[in-house]
Amino acid sequence: MANRKTQSDPIMTGSITRWRKVAPMAVLIFISPVLTELLMGSVQLSKIWLLVPMMGVYGFAALLIREVVRRRRRGWGMILLLGIAYAIAEECVILQTSLTPQVFPPAFTANFGWAWGVQWIYLTALVWYESVFAIVLPIYLTEILFPKQRDEPWLSQRGLVIAAVIFLLSSIGVWRLWTTVGVQHYGSSTYHVPPAFIGIALVVIAVLIGTVMLFFKQPLHPVQKSNRRAWSPWLVGLMAFGHGLAWFILIVLAYMPAVSLPGVSPLVPIGIGLAWVGLGLIVVSALSNTPDWQDRHRLAMIFGASLASMLGGVLVILSASTIDQIGKAAFDLIAIVLFILLVRRLRQPIHTPIRPIGGS
Repeated sequence: MANRKTQSDPIMTGSITRWRKVAPMAVLIFISPVLTELLMGSVQLSKIWLLVPMMGVYGFAALLIREVVRRRRRGWGMILLLGIAYAIAEECVILQTSLTPQVFPPAFTANFGWAWGVQWIYLTALVWYESVFAIVLPIYLTEILFPKQRDEPWLSQRGLVIAAVIFLLSSIGVWRLWTTVGVQHYGSSTYHVPPAFIGIALVVIAVLIGTVMLFFKQPLHPVQKSNRRAWSPWLVGLMAFGHGLAWFILIVLAYMPAVSLPGVSPLVPIGIGLAWVGLGLIVVSALSNTPDWQDRHRLAMIFGASLASMLGGVLVILSASTIDQIGKAAFDLIAIVLFILLVRRLRQPIHTPIRPIGGS
């Protein structure tokens, strides 16, 4: 009996080791489209299968970005900038939503914010939304769930190549699915996005990624801690909720006819939105630079932002079928319960501290 147990131990140990490596990657790949699309209501119960190709795009983009950043021992600044590059790719290359006029009736210049072939208000809103909800928040939430693996590389060199190939193939598949099927739900149109626009977007993405990789070349140095105390997690969560909910105003404005806002320049809401983003970054950076900033604060911020997305997504689901409305309510309730359970878990002995979100 003793010999049999000894012989089985290496197998058991190998299985545990493999699961320890695979689990955080699988969770990150799954929750990225869930936080971004499912809880917001863009993916509905009747089309829940869309989460699968979205995992290949959102999930593997988050995995690749997380891997690159952690290998360089950097933090959320690099994650966010690479997330912005991904969001530009999502909006202008893969889905091309911000370049498609029939998505925003009345089309073209009759729509508030449309100019030079781009819906600038929507592009601004979605670049920030997708970079945060598809990249930043899922990465930090996964690292909260797996604290022992948060500073480790999750992919080998071969794994990086495989993940990149999956992302590219998934992106092509989602682009094809959207351009041939998805966009037709907004009405038929002979308009085609000019290839030059896609080329410009690719150049912007390449320049942004190149700049980020060059600027964040050296490992992060320890950040000098502030003497201030962090806000309570409840207050942090409330701040994230208010900040996120206000962002949906910008998304709504992108669907407004220009005649409904006579004399108002689209640059006004865009400018206010960018200032709102800057204010949020300043506050979070200051708070996370305090010595008592912990996983409880990070989770509160993720929870608050997710609640804002759930509530803001009610606007998306209003015209959907009853079953899809019930489905959204059910998904939101399940997410809230899971967040609460995780909050309760973090109230127990504190996890090993990680780099502050503001200076990491």
